[in-house]
Order: sequence, then structure tokens, then C-alpha cells
Amino acid sequence: MGRRAEVTTADHLSSGGLLLLPPEEGAKMYLKRLATVALAGAPGDPLYTSGRVPHTVTAIHHHAGRCDQSRKRIAEHAANRADWTRRLEAVGFSVELGRACGVIATLELPPTEAVVEPYGAVEDHTEQVTFPAYGVGGLVRRLFGNSGFLGCVVTSSTGLSATPTKTVDQAVVSLALHWGLPHHVSVTRR
Repeated sequence: MGRRAEVTTADHLSSGGLLLLPPEEGAKMYLKRLATVALAGAPGDPLYTSGRVPHTVTAIHHHAGRCDQSRKRIAEHAANRADWTRRLEAVGFSVELGRACGVIATLELPPTEAVVEPYGAVEDHTEQVTFPAYGVGGLVRRLFGNSGFLGCVVTSSTGLSATPTKTVDQAVVSLALHWGLPHHVSVTRR
């Protein structure tokens, strides 16, 4: 389903030391993708998810029982947290200890630049969205019915449907999420 690139930290570091991931159609959220790359093969089989706070990922140990049930487990968790921290910091996250045996990784990314411009005939109510830095995008078509404006249909540049939205600005974010790009988006209209 779309492009799936093999990513290594050595091959995709930006000049600022931040790991840049290529677009991946139908992918997870960008920070979760980045955590997947960073924590691949990590000890302790970490479970991780997007945090409740924007720009964060939380990683915890995957096991039965309490984290402090033995000295061996306490030592193992401390070693694993140190390894997770090193891996996450290597791709640009700042890391702090979480509750119990986990870590909270934070990374504020610069906005993804999106260009929105009219596409086709005026009566089609369609706009083209491109993400120039990534070479991907799609189309947003506003739908109207007897009762007026109904919402936007969002289609990627490969023809796959993305999540429909109520506004064009929401559609741009929908396309960024569809491509697995950072979804804090800066829109330029032409």
C-alpha cells in the first residue's frame, strides 16, 4: 500500500541532526514512525504510543507484573531506559523519565510546508495540494448539495482516498497524515 522505504539513521540525518523520514502513504503518525525506527531492536520490547501531550511519544516496558517486583527487574529496566533514551536522542527527541518504568520523548518539528492552488475548471471546486519538500500531495474537492457546502473529498496523488474533512485546511492536514508527514502544516495559497 504505497511507498515503504527502508530507513536508517545514518542515511537520513538532516544538517540539524534530526532524522528525516520519507513519505509513506497510509503510514502512522510521523512521531510514531520515528519512534519505530529509533526503537527497532531495542531491549525490553518497548510498547510506545503517541503521548497525550502534542509532540510526544511514550514508551513503556511490555511485561506482566510490577516494574519493581525484583532487584533484577529494576536493574533491567534502568538499563533499558538508558538504551531507549540513547536511541531516541540519536534521532532528535529529548527524553525524560516517565511514570514507573517508561520514558517520555518530545520532539517539536518545524511545520510541513504545503502549497494549495486551484486545479482544473472553476466549477469543479478542486484544489491541488503539494508538499514540495517531500514530492507528494493530492487533491481536495469541495462538495456542494442542495443544502449548500457538504465538506471536502481528499485524494492522494496516487489516487487513494484520505480522510474526508469539513474544510480545505483540515484536508491539507489529512493529506499530511495520510503521507505520514509531520502534521503541523504551514499552508501557502497560490
